[in-house]
Amino acid sequence: MGEMKNQLVFKEKKWREAPEIKDAERLYEILLENRNLSDPGKIQSFLSPSLTNLCSPWEMKGMKKAVERILSAIDLGERIMVFGDFDADGITSTTILVSGLQELGAEVSYRIPDRHTESHGLKNSHVDKIKEKEVKLIITCDCGMNNDEAILYAKSLGIDTIVTDHHESDPKTFPHKAVAVLNPKQAGCDYLFKDLAGAGVAFKLISALAEKAFDDPQVMGDYIYRFLEICAIGLIADCVSLTGENRILARFGIEKLKTTKWPGLIEIFKQTNIDPRNIDAGTISFAIAPRLNAASRLGEVEVAIKLFLGDQKQHFQLVKRLNELNEERKELTKKAFTESLEQFRKEASLQMCMSKSWDLGILGLVASQYVAYYNIPSVVATIRPDGLLSASCRAPEGYSMIKALQEISDLFESFGGHDGAAGFLANPANYEKIQAGLDKFFAKTPLKENEVKLEAFITEDLLDFTLIDFLDNLAPFGRGNGEPIFGLKNVEVLNCQTVGNGQIHLRILGRVGKKEFNFMAFFADDFVDIAKVGSILDILFTVSGNYWNGDRRLQLRVEDLRKVD
Repeated sequence: MGEMKNQLVFKEKKWREAPEIKDAERLYEILLENRNLSDPGKIQSFLSPSLTNLCSPWEMKGMKKAVERILSAIDLGERIMVFGDFDADGITSTTILVSGLQELGAEVSYRIPDRHTESHGLKNSHVDKIKEKEVKLIITCDCGMNNDEAILYAKSLGIDTIVTDHHESDPKTFPHKAVAVLNPKQAGCDYLFKDLAGAGVAFKLISALAEKAFDDPQVMGDYIYRFLEICAIGLIADCVSLTGENRILARFGIEKLKTTKWPGLIEIFKQTNIDPRNIDAGTISFAIAPRLNAASRLGEVEVAIKLFLGDQKQHFQLVKRLNELNEERKELTKKAFTESLEQFRKEASLQMCMSKSWDLGILGLVASQYVAYYNIPSVVATIRPDGLLSASCRAPEGYSMIKALQEISDLFESFGGHDGAAGFLANPANYEKIQAGLDKFFAKTPLKENEVKLEAFITEDLLDFTLIDFLDNLAPFGRGNGEPIFGLKNVEVLNCQTVGNGQIHLRILGRVGKKEFNFMAFFADDFVDIAKVGSILDILFTVSGNYWNGDRRLQLRVEDLRKVD
């Protein structure tokens, strides 16, 4: 494939063998079969999920103790501090807990550490500042699983801690002295669904509190329901699997988002020209989450959290600032990724690169681009002001970054995360040892081909709103429930033009038989030399419905294309 203007060369994609389908019913069967859905009962529950299918929050280990301690703090008028993480999952988790506790009459405040100067997790220095505020109970969210030292220190100062988190824990630093630990991944927890995000765990805690606080089922339901879209933002932003409970929470959260009453979200939609009817998981992934994360990546996390917990009069300026930070974030990421290619290691089992000039806040984004373009585990690092090596790690499905780090844990000052995303702090002198250790670990797993998971080649007659309606029932799409990719053969290119800022996207008007379709290819420099007027292409794409000026239209997004010889 052609070389992009930013010097990136995509790893050649392999098209998975797929049937050619002309019948709609057979296509629907294939879509279900590819998701291991054949039993009528399972098909029904998948296509028509219900909030009643969620597990009881009381099944989570530690929930009873956590609820009792929180209600006691509220009754006694004790001050509560919610200590969150700085990413979108942490911001939404903090929002759920702070807002939920306020409604229950708690005297509650929040603290989110600075990504650049404090990094992830609760530390003794945080506890000292919390003590000055006469806090008696700390509730962590999206962090805390490896913060036993700070939790023990807090206990010595008369401050209790409840941990709500979803990250894996190192047994050496498990928070044994916490009043309660809420994490379905912890040993001995019978909670059936293990892959909740931080926002999901926070939502479960609020749900349990509501059962104890409200006698009226309608009041209780309204209280819990208010946080559904906030929970959906957190779990989709954190790229947890959209299966099981996550799929239910995301599905109903996205629907709630379309009619949200949260003023900060409404302001985002206004300033980004988002039609609420078009909201889906992609809206969260590409419009909401990047703006929330941009604030913390560039050292202004308060801008994001105040969008939910601050003065409504400030929302216009807050969203305006989030938009500015997001654009700055894009430029920094593009620059760092281009520079990182100079350290690209051909045939390596993972990519690892480091520069002192890269901003701490964009390391994960650069690592994610390696996963997207090369389908390979990646580690991107920089040197913090205190001299420590700080790294963000990402891995495609089928790889476990946290297990890789656990294999060489003695080389880190601290580390944490899960299969798809993790991070660590280390002495810079250990850089080569860390790289060697990770190379050794991932060399055990053969590199997977960058395969496009094609569902089927279809005829042009199947591209209609009946298909869109069926796909809507399969949604939301994300990790663990990939968006269906279809193929059209022998598409004649009638028109082709580059669009967007920097002319990096490609709009293609193509004809198949007697029907014409508009295709959109994003970041498509490498398609320009292939998609010429008059050429015949096989095109792989996703399809969705989009409302524009009152009309519903098909939206075809190109995944890959090839010229027909």
